[in-house]
Formats: sequence, structure tokens, C-alpha cells
Amino acid sequence: MYMPKKVVIVGGGVGGSFVANKLAHKLSSEVRKGEVEITVIEPARELHYQPGYLYVPFMELPSDVMFRSPKKVLSPLVKLVEKPAAKIDLKARKVQTADGAEYPYDYLVVATGSVARTDAIPGFNKTWYTLWTYEGAKALRQRLRSFTKGTLVFSVTSTPYKCPVAPYEFLFMFDDYLMSTGLKKDVKMIFTTIAPHLHAQPNVNKFLEEQMKLRGIEYRTKFEVKEIKEGEVVGPETIKADLVVAVPKHTPADVVVNSGLVDQSGWLPVDKNTLQIQGGSGVEYGLGDTTNLAVPKAGSVAHFQSEVVASRIHEEIALGYADTVYRGRVICFIMTGFEEATQVSWNYENPALYPPPSSKFFARLKDLTNYSIWGVMRCGL
Repeated sequence: MYMPKKVVIVGGGVGGSFVANKLAHKLSSEVRKGEVEITVIEPARELHYQPGYLYVPFMELPSDVMFRSPKKVLSPLVKLVEKPAAKIDLKARKVQTADGAEYPYDYLVVATGSVARTDAIPGFNKTWYTLWTYEGAKALRQRLRSFTKGTLVFSVTSTPYKCPVAPYEFLFMFDDYLMSTGLKKDVKMIFTTIAPHLHAQPNVNKFLEEQMKLRGIEYRTKFEVKEIKEGEVVGPETIKADLVVAVPKHTPADVVVNSGLVDQSGWLPVDKNTLQIQGGSGVEYGLGDTTNLAVPKAGSVAHFQSEVVASRIHEEIALGYADTVYRGRVICFIMTGFEEATQVSWNYENPALYPPPSSKFFARLKDLTNYSIWGVMRCGL
């Protein structure tokens, strides 16, 4: 009896859904004939548009932008398993879910993202707030309503984390808010980061330094946060704060860690060009926020990587070999206020240029991304 090729994708977020839908398009004939099965293992009944968290403290995006059911995102040619994955076994080539069911694979894609560990710092939503969970962003919105004067400290406590430019976008948008409400003179902003720079790309770093100085936002690099207490952030120095916003530690999903798939950096090791999981048999791929690649953990990056992974699996099935490679492509919007933005891009071989002047044009492009992402994902574009 002929057995279909089984593609199992663990994680139904941006990376996983894009891979699934791209494969469903590329292999639609094979799927319909029963020659290929595409399965996504994703327990969430509701997917979040995580870049939308940036807006929540100020003005929440419509619910149909912020949330979408996986069933409405995935192609009807894709099977959805609404259970959490408990173990990924590369040697046995199977994924086990929490109820003990097993899903053997011929090709595996790990797209489980990263998790903001709000329990890593005591006092979440009491002594400090964050944009990196929906719950945290909503609590920050409530806190901002009563924050009319004093010092706001924004601290990056650990790297890497999802969307490296989001702290600056929040500060620039908050600065716009202060200007529009007449509170600018009563509020001081201080930014700290454990990193030795504001951004790893030199031209982007220069741009951000200039934007921070332009707005009178103080910043400290190489600032290791030891503790966040009521009214202060403790590190190399103690900074008095009336409001603290922080980026907590990020880690891969539990299933990746518990399956013993992480390397010394704590992330899933993959080949920088093929995205094949190191230590696997060549049919396992990882992409997006869960990997150890030196590229931003961002939805756009997962999108670009999904095309590589989907193409390689398609090539393997259709041709018996794969030659598509990922060249480190990154494109990132930087909101410089509510109505203006700029954009940067780079890859492994070509560093980012200095960003073009901020304008409403780039802000509208960002809006277009926000409002079209689910449809683009559903079509596997």
C-alpha cells in the first residue's frame, strides 16, 4: 500500500502557517491525490497578530486584525491538529502530542516561535509592564492613562527578543502622545539595554541614537538589570522610575527545550542557508523566532524563511534534491511616531544602509501590512 509523504509542521504562527499554505499551493495536486499530507500541530484556538501589541497601549487595532482562528488561516488542504506538541523525536522521526498521540514525518518543520517569560522578573503588571504579551500591553494601556508626570524607564533585560526595534517605536510613539497632550515637559524617558549598542546594524544604530537624542530620550547601553523594584530599576546604577516598561527574557517554546533540541545559546540550531536543523537527518527544518540565527526575531523574517523551507521541501518531493537557500533577508519598518515611519533592509552579505527619511508613506505601508497579513498568509504569498 502506497504511503503518502508526511509533512508535519509544529507551530501554526506566522512561520508555520506560511510554510503550510505555501506547500499546499506548490503541492496542491499531490495533496489532492493523497500523495502528500501536510499537518500543522497548533493548540491555540486563536492566533495573535503580535506586532499589533505595539499599538495596544495607545489604540487597539480591530479584533479581526489582532486575532484569527487557525482554521481560517490555514488552507483546507492542510490538516490541523489542535493539541500541544510535547516531544519532537528527530531519531524516530515523529512528533508526540500531550495526549500521547504520535505523528510520524518524512519532513518536519519546527516553527514554534519564542516565549516572553514574564515570570523571569517578579512584579509583572505591578512594578513593571511589557508590550511582549497581549495581557501586558493591555495593562500598560491602563497604567498610561494615569501617568501624567515623572520618569518612564524602558529596559531591555535580555537578548535576543522578538522585534528588536519595538522598544524604540514605543518610545517614539509615546513621545508623540506626550507632545499632543502637552505632557512632554512633565515626563522624562530613559532607555536601558543589556546590549552594547541600540542596534546591531551600524547604520540603524546611528539612526536610533540620533532619534533618541532628537527627542531628549536618555539611554544607557551595557546596562544589566539586576532587579526591578517599586520606583526603581537596579543595575550598574539605580534609576528612579515612576513607570517601568521592560522586555523580559525570551526562550524557545517548552517542546523545543524539553526535546533537547537547543544548543549552548539556548536556541534551535539551524544551518544559516538551508535552515535544516543541525543534528537532524536533513529532512528537519527550523525557522522564525525559535532558531539561533543572527537575524531579528520578527514576522517578516519568518515570512522570508518560510518561502525557503517550503521551496526546499517541494523541491525534495518533486525533484529529489533542493537548492533554494536563505541569504539572511531582513526587512523592518521603524515607526517614528503615530503617523510616520521608515524602513530598513539587509542580508548576510549587505549591511543595512542608513534609513530613508521618516514619512507617512512608510507608515501607510506598515498599515497595509497590518491589515493584510492574515489574507496574505491564507493565500500563501
